[in-house]
Amino acid sequence: MRRAVLLAPLVLVLAAPRAAAAAGADGMSEDERTYCASELDVVDRRRKVFEGQGLSPAEVARKNESQLLALRECRDRFRADARRAAENKQDLEEVGRRAGPNATELERDRAWREIRRERLASKSRSSLNAEERAELDSGMGEELQATHRALDNAHQRDPYFMRVVYSAIACYHGERRGDLRELISSEESLLKLGTGDRTKLYALKSELRVSEEVLARNTEAFRSIPAGPERCTSQTVAVVAHCLAVRLSGSRSEPGCDSEEIQQYVRFVK
Repeated sequence: MRRAVLLAPLVLVLAAPRAAAAAGADGMSEDERTYCASELDVVDRRRKVFEGQGLSPAEVARKNESQLLALRECRDRFRADARRAAENKQDLEEVGRRAGPNATELERDRAWREIRRERLASKSRSSLNAEERAELDSGMGEELQATHRALDNAHQRDPYFMRVVYSAIACYHGERRGDLRELISSEESLLKLGTGDRTKLYALKSELRVSEEVLARNTEAFRSIPAGPERCTSQTVAVVAHCLAVRLSGSRSEPGCDSEEIQQYVRFVK
């Protein structure tokens, strides 16, 4: 919550009306003039130069058009910053109400992130600045991770769900083991002819050991699944096994593998 604490004093400068800061004839308050002082100075100096040349008010305005635009953009930033500062103040007050007077710093920080996520998610993404978009994405990521953890904990206790996971692992590594054995046999034949690659052979044998170890652990895990493994041709098992192969090969993800339904299974394979 450090950022919120640092931003809170800005409300006094940007949002709270001051007794001595009545709006001027151009509708700008003293605070706004201070905020956009450099833009105002450029506009004013150029206006004086053009007026000194005897130009009409319309011509002065035309020649000052780009600087007046910069001033308008500055005033927009002023209002946006004032609004954000006021919102941060409100969010800090909501932290106190939501977390309670006896909350720990961890509980207050959790409440702050939750409140900020709600605040930012209620706005259109185009209205957020880069920092706010990053804050929202981070908060949504935390929320998504918490949801995944809860789902994973529930699924781990579900034998029907885990049957699909273990079956997909068995199908993928069973096929992988067969492919590796063929590649090893081919490479050994090439070595006998003097054209093989011994380093490649060692790497293939290392990969085979990994698959065999995974299959051994998987066989042990099936002891807790009364129904035993599903067939590799089962639709869900086939899709999960395929997506597992895509993930472990480092290939670009496929649309069919990105659905939450499939990712719930794939997340179990480390």
